[in-house]
Amino acid sequence: MRRAAVWAAALAIIAGVVSASSGATRTTWTHGFDVSWPQCSGAAAHHLPGGSPRFVILGLTHGTGHTANPCLAGQLAWARDRGSAVGAYLVPSYPTATQRSAAAGGAYGSCASSLACRLHNDGAAQAADALGVMANVGLDAPMVWVDVEYRHTHPWSSSHAHNRAVLTGVFRGLRDAGVRYGIYTTSYMWGHITGGWTVHAPNWLPSGDGHPVDAKAMCGGTGTGGPTWLVQFTREWDEDLTCAVMNATRGRPGPLWRFRHTTLSTGSSGRPVNALQRALQMSPTGTYDVQTALTVTEYQRAHGLPVTASVDTDDWRSLGAFKRVGAHPFLLTRMTAN
Repeated sequence: MRRAAVWAAALAIIAGVVSASSGATRTTWTHGFDVSWPQCSGAAAHHLPGGSPRFVILGLTHGTGHTANPCLAGQLAWARDRGSAVGAYLVPSYPTATQRSAAAGGAYGSCASSLACRLHNDGAAQAADALGVMANVGLDAPMVWVDVEYRHTHPWSSSHAHNRAVLTGVFRGLRDAGVRYGIYTTSYMWGHITGGWTVHAPNWLPSGDGHPVDAKAMCGGTGTGGPTWLVQFTREWDEDLTCAVMNATRGRPGPLWRFRHTTLSTGSSGRPVNALQRALQMSPTGTYDVQTALTVTEYQRAHGLPVTASVDTDDWRSLGAFKRVGAHPFLLTRMTAN
């Protein structure tokens, strides 16, 4: 994924006006690499980074859709030998006339003379081809990044709608296979290729230069309207950093949290009783009546709690009052496999 010098300077200017991430002070900046054809000679992987990268993202294609990275098996073996988590990306392209003709049938059905249908079908086929390449080498990455950028060979069309049709097919092909997707691009290229289409998928943004500080600033931006998970800077290799959005979080208090130390019994009333009744799948009345006491007793008996017909901290704990919601572990596992 080497970036062409023709747009590197422009991206550096863009990076300068993107505000720094509000979560920068909390970011672990986990470091990794992405490798593909620049580290490929014939069918042999070469000139790969040293050490044991935390993660590596490998190219499935060889510069365009419907192709295979001939060095993928060797690059995967290299990553596994170093204990690196492994992700994947594919490079889609606008189909040639021959490919459009071959896409008369596919995931979107029979197309007859519909160009949009053929573009959708070809995009889905590009995704299927890339997933087949991934499966052939024994990689089971849960997420595939879709690399959308300017192309010197098989360039994108001048029609935003036609380009979006291809990408829609790619996204569907991945989604139908149960594989999540993110998008590698810049806002500038994305705008010229798709017309500024808003896609709320994770973003992977390149800074266009070799300075990690410029790359980190990109965490506060977006290329497609989605959150930015990864940023890239290029020195001897393409290097990547995780953004704050990927950090582990504790989550926020759930709806029962505020009542976790509240004691309730027959005659109690108010919001704690409403919350209890909802948690027990009762119609909330706000009054701890006989029916509520009976339901509590049944719940306690079913969950091995002391049968008291009243509610204390242990009962709230069993109902999940001490759990936080919205928490997630470090999200690297959502896009890589070991």
